[in-house]
Amino acid sequence: MSKTFTPHTKCCATCANWGGPRIVKLGNAETDAPSTRGKCYLGVPADATPGPTAMHTGCPKYTKWSALR
Repeated sequence: MSKTFTPHTKCCATCANWGGPRIVKLGNAETDAPSTRGKCYLGVPADATPGPTAMHTGCPKYTKWSALR
């Protein structure tokens, strides 16, 4: 089951610094599931490897992914 995140949602799936698997679909970021994990290229710590989940929010280093602009 996939999960869609709008460009207005400040979470890892919509962040330029997140390296998890995602695609742009109809102007939104889409992942396989909200629990999909990916590496944070700015080194934000996560509770598990390989990094924070797609739905992780509240990061002070958030930068909107340019594909969503």
